[in-house]
Amino acid sequence: MATSNANGNGLGVALFGKKPSFREQVSAALVSGGHSVLARSATGEDLPVSWNGSVPACIVVAAERPDRSTLDVVRLLRSRLGDVSAVLVCRRAVIADVRRALELGIEGIVLKDDADEALAPVVAAVCAGQVSAPSGQRQAVRARALTTREKQILTLMVTGRTNSEIAAQLFLAESTVKSHLFSAFRRLGVRSRSEAVALITDPARGLGSGILTIARE
Repeated sequence: MATSNANGNGLGVALFGKKPSFREQVSAALVSGGHSVLARSATGEDLPVSWNGSVPACIVVAAERPDRSTLDVVRLLRSRLGDVSAVLVCRRAVIADVRRALELGIEGIVLKDDADEALAPVVAAVCAGQVSAPSGQRQAVRARALTTREKQILTLMVTGRTNSEIAAQLFLAESTVKSHLFSAFRRLGVRSRSEAVALITDPARGLGSGILTIARE
């Protein structure tokens, strides 16, 4: 069971961050917002040992940006904790970074400069089942909402099929295919087929596993 703090108003949090000053800033923001820091560590591997049997409601990671090594730590901790929420506090992030973090299981992104005011509410929000991203990167949140039909069409597009070929295979009008592609491009934050293909097939972005399967209705 996830842990709340002693007075029952906040949540128990496990904090990971390599840089001590950054880690302490994030810890102070959590405590001032009413949450309890059950454990803090510079390495993800030893973090579970330090929370002494209490189960955190959320993992908070303080990092420069959501790079691969940071997200690997989150996956490691979640593999041990199960379906625990995760929030990333980073110094900077572009839409592609935020999208990748969300696709790989981070539910909340907070920029370092906003942490004092925004971190505690974001932790509460993601533990309540919400997804949160900075206002400038909310387009990345919309990318999570691709429909099954959009994924089908994107999969066929990546394999090189034209709109007319996609329409024939899925028994749709070509105008319907164009409409779905327009919607999918907007969700992905791209403006062309070539940009969409580059984004979906880039292994560093982590989108392919969620799109490159033709779901059958």
